[in-house]
Amino acid sequence: MNLDAASMRRIEILELRLRIELATMRAHNRVCQPDRPPLYVNDVPGRLSMVIGLVPQEDIMAAVGLVRLAKHVYGRSSDVLHGRSSMADAPEVIIDEWRAIVEKLEIITGVQNPRHTP
Repeated sequence: MNLDAASMRRIEILELRLRIELATMRAHNRVCQPDRPPLYVNDVPGRLSMVIGLVPQEDIMAAVGLVRLAKHVYGRSSDVLHGRSSMADAPEVIIDEWRAIVEKLEIITGVQNPRHTP
């Protein structure tokens, strides 16, 4: 089955959204150290703030900026995936920016991206 470029970009957007959710869960688990991790992902934008607890004090402002960007990516990706955006065919440059944000988030939270592991 051949997918057009717009469909492939939507799949990339879904992947980025899932990677944000995974990083959020990792941050929550590392900061809160719950006895049992939650069974499902909820309140991703709220839990993204847990990332701030994973950085040294001198990096807090950069982490706050990253959290704001990740919340934006999460919200915009939801809009695209749920058809609430006129950006159904997201430009590649935007996807590249979103990918860079997600990769920074993964580094802080300790999530290994399967595409980049040896």
